[in-house]
Amino acid sequence: MNSRRLIAKLIENWPAKVLSLAAAVLLVMFNNMTRLEERTISAPLEVRLSDAVVPAEAPPERVRVRLRGESEDIFRLEEGDLEFYLDLSERTSPGEYRVAVQIDKRYPAEAFGVVEITIEPAEITVELAARESRTVEVVPNFIGAPPSGYRLQQHTLSPPEVEVVGPEERLDTVERVETEPIELTGRTEDFSQTVRLRVPDPLLSLPQGDRVELSAVIEETVVLTTFEPVEVVLINLDGDLEPTGELPDGLVRVQAMQGAFDTIGPGEVQIIADAAEVDGPGTYQLPTRPLLPSGMLVLRYEPTMIELEFELPEDED
Repeated sequence: MNSRRLIAKLIENWPAKVLSLAAAVLLVMFNNMTRLEERTISAPLEVRLSDAVVPAEAPPERVRVRLRGESEDIFRLEEGDLEFYLDLSERTSPGEYRVAVQIDKRYPAEAFGVVEITIEPAEITVELAARESRTVEVVPNFIGAPPSGYRLQQHTLSPPEVEVVGPEERLDTVERVETEPIELTGRTEDFSQTVRLRVPDPLLSLPQGDRVELSAVIEETVVLTTFEPVEVVLINLDGDLEPTGELPDGLVRVQAMQGAFDTIGPGEVQIIADAAEVDGPGTYQLPTRPLLPSGMLVLRYEPTMIELEFELPEDED
């Protein structure tokens, strides 16, 4: 009897009770919705293509995304936590296609506390062209120069050529691919480094990678120079004799690395005349030889022989 009364009470005025329950549920939902906050972000957009086609025009790189959810959840999201893409992987023929922007399911928004996502624009039109390829030379982009006395003697790139992929009309204008700037300033030794390549057009790509290995040889510069005038110095002369005239000036032409000239001092380059054979007053032919710092190769010098007259000082006549 008690059970019957309870059931009767429950079903008494049941339409009003159902409406009250529904109103309560809606009130709770409304209350929850008013507690949600909204955040707008700019997210990167990926275009997924088949191997037969490429974009004929640059598609948008980013989309505008509105997120709704708990404040502490949606504001802890960082760029890259959600990924958006256009799926054109089934399209193998050139043409114009309108496709919806999708969110990558590998990164569920619910895991970040996002209740609602709105993508703008929701659909994007992409024009596709046939995929073409071309192999071109890689050219290093050197900037600056080694210090004085050094030079870039040679360089190698590996690989020396790369494959470039894109629409045919864009490929027709590409004859080479340059590297990013390679600084030579201050370099005095051989060096190797990995260098990125500059894609000459945003619609072109490098399927084999955008990096090459550079090896460069830096060598010291060989310099030819002439010292003139050069002092001629007598050696091994008997102290009782002296030349009657002045010694001539000479010249010396040498070859050396640039660095050898940076530290050379005054008087370090001379021509030596050996007077060891002079044994009394008279005229003599004296052989000469150059005197230079080490590391220099003599190419020519003058005079190779000098003629001098020697006499005793007047007080000894």
